[in-house]
Amino acid sequence: MKRSFPALLLAICMFIALCSCGESQIPETVPEYGGDIREEDFDLLGYEYIISAITHGSVYPLNPTSGDTARGDQLLLRYKEAEEKYNCKITIRDGSDVGTFLTYYAANIKYSDLMFNAMHQIIRGKYLQNGYFMPFSDMDIDLESGLYGTPAVLEAGNFKGDYYSIIAYYWGFPAADTAPAMWFNPRVISNFQQTSPHELDEMGEWTWDTLEKMCEAIRDTSNPDENMQTYALAYTNLPYLELGALYSNGARAVTKDESGRLYYSFNDQRALEALDFTHSLAARDLICNGGDRQNIEPFVENRRAFFLEYTHMGLSDEGTQNLSYLMNDAYEWIYFPAGPSYVPGTPRTAYSYNSRLFYAPLNSDAEVHSILLPFLFQPLPGETAETWQDDFKRVTFFTEESFEYFTRLRDDAFFDYLVYSSFSGDFEDKLVRMTRGTLSISETLESLESNMQSALDTYYNDYLE
Repeated sequence: MKRSFPALLLAICMFIALCSCGESQIPETVPEYGGDIREEDFDLLGYEYIISAITHGSVYPLNPTSGDTARGDQLLLRYKEAEEKYNCKITIRDGSDVGTFLTYYAANIKYSDLMFNAMHQIIRGKYLQNGYFMPFSDMDIDLESGLYGTPAVLEAGNFKGDYYSIIAYYWGFPAADTAPAMWFNPRVISNFQQTSPHELDEMGEWTWDTLEKMCEAIRDTSNPDENMQTYALAYTNLPYLELGALYSNGARAVTKDESGRLYYSFNDQRALEALDFTHSLAARDLICNGGDRQNIEPFVENRRAFFLEYTHMGLSDEGTQNLSYLMNDAYEWIYFPAGPSYVPGTPRTAYSYNSRLFYAPLNSDAEVHSILLPFLFQPLPGETAETWQDDFKRVTFFTEESFEYFTRLRDDAFFDYLVYSSFSGDFEDKLVRMTRGTLSISETLESLESNMQSALDTYYNDYLE
């Protein structure tokens, strides 16, 4: 198993950060509690605050083992600080199962105070819609402070005007799970004498046309073994490429009208342009079929110029099967190039079906949340709101430019509402089949409307009435 140079710096960088902080006081991002009660007077009388967390790649980033990584030790120290400050016990449960939660709930037993789950696990089971979770907007916390995520994170949990989802923004992990993210292999770009996408974007020339020319140039099919041939792009059984093209052309799967209702909207000209583009590349044999996970190896071994996936694939704290552990050479972050209908400044990535967020079960304690969350979600010990990304940047990113692209992807991402639709499965498959030319683009987008709209009504609109 290989690990890149920035990932190897993890322990050293974090150890230095921990040692340098000493006993210094880190300024808090939110105000101290006001009124007659001083913050130091809060006593939770031994309350057990349970956080249940799903894994990612068998890694439990919220329940690190002491001594494994310096950043994990920082998180453990934050838990310890909270326990001492408020006389409570922080317990992290490995795994966050909504079925078990429901069983506990029916028996009037608390499963956890915070559940860290993939969004679809909460929405598709209608747990949020049927009132099994409490809104964070009902708690005495400042959702606009920055501690709890970007506006898109809050919008992902916006249901009937209340806000049900947050992330620990200043921790930086678990990752802000947006899709699609895009990386390029500088060695392949250089070997085929192509201009860096970073330079192209700086010149305003990072467009579909430029990507198409790269696909024409970065193509070596001389090896009789198809698996060893070189392409700029590959398409998979999941629509990362298609979503990249759709979002970068301003297309949106779902729109919300002024009354707050959701409507299917992929059947417009911008979506047609995007899928025509991906289909044209496939039809000209400029991209290859690599299966679901089969594109990682050729990208790592310099036989692909670009790779698209969820954001976590490029981050060292998100498991040992991601690029930071697999790559021998550098990999760089970029966003999908702009299409002809793209409006500058429009986000090109989204919090979507598999995004992982925190939710608060209804039978947890809102007052305890209001006390603990503003402290727990502060930048970790040794960091501030200004410096919390410094080590994160050094450990994960090869260049300043890549870090800037990542932060834009993370902070500018929108919420696409696909989790309320029939996206997973049939719709995903049809997006890819349109690229491969086995389905008509315009007819398929139109035919999808009935099923998509029915799901939007079932999972969202009907609950507004």
